[in-house]
Amino acid sequence: MVHMEGGFQTEYGTMLQQLAYVSFQELATRISHRNTGRASGDPTCERLLAKIAADENLHMLFYRNLLKAAFDLDPNQTMRAITDVVTTFQMPGSTIEGFTRKAMIIAHEGIYDLRLHLDDVLMPVLRQWAVFDKSDLDGDGAKARDELAAFLEKTDATAARFVERREERRARAAAMR
Repeated sequence: MVHMEGGFQTEYGTMLQQLAYVSFQELATRISHRNTGRASGDPTCERLLAKIAADENLHMLFYRNLLKAAFDLDPNQTMRAITDVVTTFQMPGSTIEGFTRKAMIIAHEGIYDLRLHLDDVLMPVLRQWAVFDKSDLDGDGAKARDELAAFLEKTDATAARFVERREERRARAAAMR
């Protein structure tokens, strides 16, 4: 409630950055809600969160399509905005007290983690925008795309390590039962 009453403001100053942020954030929230519903083991909770997730998906489609159109107007500035957001992305709840600890619990349970963020949020949206196929980027736009590619490669390695360690912990826990 404290978080909801206080509201959430992103650090992004441009409209393109805001559109990029919500394109990813709405999809991330959709996936998190769906996985939370499944993990709850409660059919009512799962149905409720599935309904909320479907609404989040409609938001994502709207924002994603707006940003796709922005590429037609200014591909370099749009690419810069996307890279700025992807490389600094935080969920709205990140301002909640104890968020990091709670996020780790959620990640350890497989509800939402870096692997899901990369594979199910970032990459599908980036593919939809065809960011790595754009031939009209130059200057800062081309530089931003290179930065994005390097960030995604590093993120992939980090996500792989996390999943590997999580599976090792699960195997140890199962062996102790």
